[in-house]
Amino acid sequence: MGPDYHGPPAVEAPAAQFKSGDPADPAAEADNAPWWSVFHDPLLDELEAEAVAANLDIQVAVARIGESQAQARAAAADLYPTLQAEPKYVRERSSNTEPLQLGQLVGANSLGLGSSGSSTILETQELSRTYNVFSLPVDLNWEVDLFGSVRRGAKAARETSQSYESDLQNVRLSTTANVASDYFSLGALDAELEVLERTLSTRRDSLQIAQERLEAGLTSELDVIRAGREIASAEANLFSVQRARAQMENALALLLGRAASNFRVRRLTLTALPPRVPAGTPSRLLARRPDVASAERLLAAANERIGVAKAAFLPSLSLTGEAGFESAELSEVFHRQSSLWQFGPSLTVPIFQGGRNRANLQNAKAAYAEQLAHYRQQVLVAFQDVENALVDLRTLAGQYDAEQRAAAADRRALQLSQDLYAKGNANYLDVLDGQRTLLTDEQAVAELLGQRSQATVQLIKALGGKWK
Repeated sequence: MGPDYHGPPAVEAPAAQFKSGDPADPAAEADNAPWWSVFHDPLLDELEAEAVAANLDIQVAVARIGESQAQARAAAADLYPTLQAEPKYVRERSSNTEPLQLGQLVGANSLGLGSSGSSTILETQELSRTYNVFSLPVDLNWEVDLFGSVRRGAKAARETSQSYESDLQNVRLSTTANVASDYFSLGALDAELEVLERTLSTRRDSLQIAQERLEAGLTSELDVIRAGREIASAEANLFSVQRARAQMENALALLLGRAASNFRVRRLTLTALPPRVPAGTPSRLLARRPDVASAERLLAAANERIGVAKAAFLPSLSLTGEAGFESAELSEVFHRQSSLWQFGPSLTVPIFQGGRNRANLQNAKAAYAEQLAHYRQQVLVAFQDVENALVDLRTLAGQYDAEQRAAAADRRALQLSQDLYAKGNANYLDVLDGQRTLLTDEQAVAELLGQRSQATVQLIKALGGKWK
């Protein structure tokens, strides 16, 4: 009973390639190595391996697979007969005052032993007694799966277990992607720290120049105050970035399954640009994404449960039997005269269930419609993730190049303004403006370098961790 599952429904997808991507470069396809190896960073490789081995979310997902597999085996057990022994011992005393327990002795009147006789013996039989019952039955029960209800339920359980296996792959992919993303965020923050420390050194030099000019009577105390204020501002920014770095380091420790108090990452240097990862074609994307695979397995399981709900409208046939021994004496339990058995089929026909079966069928169909919409949504999310990552990579690359040119111009402008100020040919405000502008652009360059690496990680995650 029920509809047969013929695979996931077709979902509208781009025909040839992603609108924001370039054609796939076969030379850049991944091999069997872990995806993070494309960054060629030994420390990142070490952190990723530790996360795969010790991350607690991954361990939870592994435990869920074991749980679902056990549930699938339990559902499949209903396909087979159940055989169980129920040994039992009872010591019992019967009552003598229950109905029909008193009876007149047969032939008492003919023998002159009735109530009118001069001498009577027992007129009633003594029926109250204490005795033992030793029983050793073996029960057999088997529901014959006439309409496939049990088979479809077992299949639904297996497909649900398979969805948990895909969930494990998705958790592992998300965890490793988060590790890489946090790692590159640390690198970007370290680059900002380097910029701020260099800026502090430059501003201290400017303060010294301002003090020397003040002592020589070439400037006012206002320049010295402004230089000191810029140093304090840079120090405040430095503390802010240090706080952000410490929090990011603690987040990375959690991903590795380690206590934040015992985890530290050395200063990182992000100098290399992220590798190019080809997006490939949309038609191959759905075979890579573990979240799409999980949604498809849940859709198949929901389809099977429609068959289970339909079978509830039809009769069910059960075969039951019992065989064993029963005796009042333990020594006679296994005698031939103590044996007993019974066997027979039973048919259960649903006549009136108060609308329960119809409601269960409607619920199963609604659950299938829900999973179908979830599957289609997951497919569209997959396409969106890839497109967003490709857009980020393209625009961040252009923004990074523009910020580098702006930073180079700022360095030249600051150098000129400092030289002119030292000679008394420029106002100190020109120096301050140059320092602030350079700091802003250099921080932007550091952030963009980290964001480009993070966008590459997000593209790899959107592709399911593979692009071959």
